[in-house]
Amino acid sequence: MEPARAYAGIPGLLQRAIDDGDEAAWAEIVQRVDYIHAHVDLALSALDRETGFAERVRSEVRDGKRLVFKPNLVGPTAIHSVTHGEDLGAPICTDWTVIAALMRWFHDRLGITYHQMALGEASTSVNVWEFLWSRDTGRRITAEAVFEGRSGDFYGGWGFYFVRRYLADRHPSDHDDDPMSGYGESVDGTYLPPGRATGRLMVYDLNRVGDDASRGRTVPVPGGANFREVTLHKVIVGGDPANPSDLADYPGCVLVNVPKLKIHAQDLLTNAIKNLGIGLYPVQCPAGGGHGGQSWKYALPSSTLPTYKARLPHMPWVVEIDEETDEPQRNEDGTYRAVKNDGMPGTQADVIRATQAQQVFMVHVSDSIDMINLNHNPEGIAVRCPEGYLWSSLDPVALDLFSARYCFKTVPMAEGIRLREENGWSTEFVRHVPVARVEGTQIVTDEGLDSPLFRYNLYRYAERRGMGRQQYRVAGWDTVTESPLASLDGHLGRVEDDRFLELMTGTMYHNLSCMLWDMQRTLLSYAEAHDRLTGSSLLAAFMEGFDGNGDGMIDYDENGTKGYWTIAFYILARALEMQMREEHGPLSGHFYQTARLFIKPTRREWNAGGHDFSREYHLVTLAGTAFQLSRNEAVFDDPFVPGMRWGQGMWPSWEFTSWYLFMSVIYGGQSLAEFSAPSLYADAFQYADKTTNGGGYTGSRDASISDPCAIANYLEAVSKGAAPLDFTLYLPEGYGSLDGRAIPNVEETGDPEKVFTAHFGGGREVW
Repeated sequence: MEPARAYAGIPGLLQRAIDDGDEAAWAEIVQRVDYIHAHVDLALSALDRETGFAERVRSEVRDGKRLVFKPNLVGPTAIHSVTHGEDLGAPICTDWTVIAALMRWFHDRLGITYHQMALGEASTSVNVWEFLWSRDTGRRITAEAVFEGRSGDFYGGWGFYFVRRYLADRHPSDHDDDPMSGYGESVDGTYLPPGRATGRLMVYDLNRVGDDASRGRTVPVPGGANFREVTLHKVIVGGDPANPSDLADYPGCVLVNVPKLKIHAQDLLTNAIKNLGIGLYPVQCPAGGGHGGQSWKYALPSSTLPTYKARLPHMPWVVEIDEETDEPQRNEDGTYRAVKNDGMPGTQADVIRATQAQQVFMVHVSDSIDMINLNHNPEGIAVRCPEGYLWSSLDPVALDLFSARYCFKTVPMAEGIRLREENGWSTEFVRHVPVARVEGTQIVTDEGLDSPLFRYNLYRYAERRGMGRQQYRVAGWDTVTESPLASLDGHLGRVEDDRFLELMTGTMYHNLSCMLWDMQRTLLSYAEAHDRLTGSSLLAAFMEGFDGNGDGMIDYDENGTKGYWTIAFYILARALEMQMREEHGPLSGHFYQTARLFIKPTRREWNAGGHDFSREYHLVTLAGTAFQLSRNEAVFDDPFVPGMRWGQGMWPSWEFTSWYLFMSVIYGGQSLAEFSAPSLYADAFQYADKTTNGGGYTGSRDASISDPCAIANYLEAVSKGAAPLDFTLYLPEGYGSLDGRAIPNVEETGDPEKVFTAHFGGGREVW
C-alpha cells in the first residue's frame, strides 16, 4: 500500500478532532482507516484462500470463545495527555487504526459481533501511566482507560476509544452490537469476565492476575526450557477445564496477534513471536512476599508498583539480585552467581507453547505499514520507516523469519546465492553495511556485507520446540503497482508480465542497543582497525566478553555470563519507581540509574563492591558511539591520537570516544556552554537549587520544570562571585575540570565509595 495514505498524519488530525471538534479532521481519519481496511481485506482474504482459517474462527466463536485482539503497547502513550497531539508511544505501538480495520473485517466478513470481541494486552508500562495520571488528575484513570485513550474529559493513552468511534461510524444501522458498549467499564474499572460481559466490547489488562487470583491460571509448558509452567490470564487460556462455572466465565479465545514490526534492543525483532513471547507474561502475577513489598513471578524488584518483567530470562545467564543492596549476588570467588538457561528463545517459546497447548487458535497480523528502526521503546529516538505492508499468517515462526529476511536484505537474490556459495555462508539474505579500515593515520569507512541471520538461532529453535515452521510462501496483492505479490525461494517480490521482480528495503535496520549483534561486522571492523592503528586490543576484549563458544562470531545468544539484562531491568525498574513516587524522583531516579547501571559498574575501581557487570556492554555502547561520531557531517581533530580525525566517515579513537561519552553522561556536553540535562551534574544541580535555593536558577521548585539556561546562568554567576549551591558531585580524576577550569561543585576522588555520588547539605543526604 501507499504508507502516506494510511495512518501517516493521523495524530495531528486526531488532535484537531479532540480539541476543536473538527469533523472534517475526523472524516479524513475515517477515510484513512477505510484505506487500511481495504488492505486488511486483501491480506486476510488471501490468507483464507490458502488456509481456510475463517471457518475455524467462526466455529470457535460460535462455540463461545471470544475473539481477542492483542496489540503491542509497550508504551501506550500515543496521545499526549496535555497537547492531545502525538506522544512518544505513537511510533512504537501497534497503530490503533490497524486494530479498527481488523475488527471491522472480522465483523463484516465473518459475521462476528463486536460483543464477541475483546482487546487484551499485558503492557509493561500501563500501570505506570495509570499511577501517574491518577495522581496528577486527582481521579482514577484505570489501566483500561489508558488503553482507551480517553476517560471522560481526560485524553491520553493509546486510542481504543477511537477504534470504537470508527467502528460505530461504519456500523450497519440494523445491527445492535454497539461497539461503544464496554467503554464505561473501562473508565470506571468494572471488571467482567468474558462470559459475563454480554453486550459489551471489553478491554482487558492482561497483567492483572494479582487483584483477584481467579483471573489467572497456571498451565504446563510442553517441553519447558526456562519454565515448566506459566501463569497467564484466563481471558487468553480459558478457565479450568474441570470447573464448568469457571469455563463459563472464561470460555477461552481465538487470539488475533497484532504486533508492530520493530528492531529490538535485546533481540533481533519485535514481531509475532515477541508480542506473545514476552507480551503474554503478566507483570502483576504474585509470588508471595518480598523485600519491601510484594514479590512477583515475572517482575523485579519486589514492589507494589511492578514494571519491568525482569525475572524473565532475556539472556542465557540469569543472576539473583540482593534487594538489600540492589546488586547481583556473587560466589565466594567473586564471580557472579549465574544460572544457565535457554535465554530469550526459551522464554518466548515456553509461553507460546503453553498457550498453544490450551488449544488457542492464533491469527497473526503484522503492522508493517511503518517499520520501526533504531529503538523499540517510547524514548523519542525510534524512527518510522514507511514500507507499506500488512503481513498475515497462521504461523508466527514463518512470519517472523520472512520479516527478518525482508529487513536485513539489500543484496539481490542471484548475487546473494553466488556469495553464499563462494563464502560458505548459511544464508543468501545479506545486506550492505559500513565497515572500517585503516588508511594512513585515519580509520575510514568502506562498504561491506553482513547479515544478522548468520548469528541468529531463534527460528530454528522455535521450529524444534513445535511453535511453527520456517517454510513459507507469499501470496498477496500490491495495490501500488496493481500486481500480485509472491515469493521465490523465500525472497519477496511481485509478478509483472510473468517476471519475478524482487522487493527489497532501502533501510539499514538496527537497534542502537544491539549494534554488536545487528551490525557486527561494522563494530568489529572498527575494533580491528583501531588495534592495527594504535596497538589497542579491542577485538580481543569483545571476543573475551561475548564469544562464549570461541568460534569467532558473537551470536544473539552470546550476551556475556554476568546476567547483565536481569540487573539492568532491576535497576531501571527501581529508578522508575523513584521517579514516580519521590517528590524529586525525576532527578534522583535518573541519577540512580545512570550511576548504578551505566557508569559505576563499568570499572571495578568505581564502586565499593568491585562490580563490573556493565563492563562488556559498555564496550558495545562505546563502539556504537564511535560509529555515530563517524557519521558526523563536520570533521574534527582527535585530541588523543596525533593526526587522527573524525567525522564524514572517519572514526574517532577509543580514548576520545570514551571521554566524549562520559562527558555527555556526566555533564550533558563536552564544553561548559553545552552542559545540560539530562546528566549527573544537571540532576544534582537542579535538586540543590529546588530544595535549598527556592528554584532561583531553575525557575521552579517542581522537579519536572527547569529553565534550559539554568546551568549556564549558574556557572556564569559563580564565575562572577556568586555563592555556590550546597552540593558536591564526586568524579574520578580527570573529569573535574575542563579547559583548565575547575567546575563548580565537583570534587575529584579515587574513593570507590564516593565516586559518581552526589552529596547535599554537607553530606547529610547522599545520592
